[in-house]
Amino acid sequence: MTTLSCAHIISRFSLSAPTEISTYRHPKRQSAVMMLLSDSPQGAQVLLCKRASHLRHHPSQLCFAGGKQEREDKSLKHTALRELHEELNIPSNKVDVIGRLPQISTLGDVVITPYLGYLQPNTRWQIDQNEVETAFFVPLSTLCLQSNWHTLSVARAKRTLNFKVLNTPHGLLWGATERIIHQFISHHGLIS
Repeated sequence: MTTLSCAHIISRFSLSAPTEISTYRHPKRQSAVMMLLSDSPQGAQVLLCKRASHLRHHPSQLCFAGGKQEREDKSLKHTALRELHEELNIPSNKVDVIGRLPQISTLGDVVITPYLGYLQPNTRWQIDQNEVETAFFVPLSTLCLQSNWHTLSVARAKRTLNFKVLNTPHGLLWGATERIIHQFISHHGLIS
């Protein structure tokens, strides 16, 4: 795959952004995340977080910054930006929100609305150690290369579930975050 800049990715997204929002039965179980792109000399990269190990839900999992919608949030986009600020201390004026990605539903019936954003150059962040162990970039080219992904089989409730996983220096990338990434790269023809 050729090296793609954020401008190229954003251009592709703008031409084929989702037009509809799915509706789910659990409006109280809404959450939003921010898939942040940034430029590097090697091309576009994606910012990921590793959740703190002491958290009750999904400890040490890799994810996008985000979380549950609160009553005071004006929109799910506001939720994603608020959580980004709370978790990584990145103010909303340092993020250009490009648009919304298709919603997904988790095994626990939480509906996640992902947003695509561009992190302005030279933006610094500081993790909130109560929520995040670390934050790091993964090259988009690494995420797009299908040979980097493997299948993990897990027995749950008397059935076997197969998950796509990617090994990173900070642990396995899988679950809802993997599904958001694969939807994004598949929809925009970035798979290699």
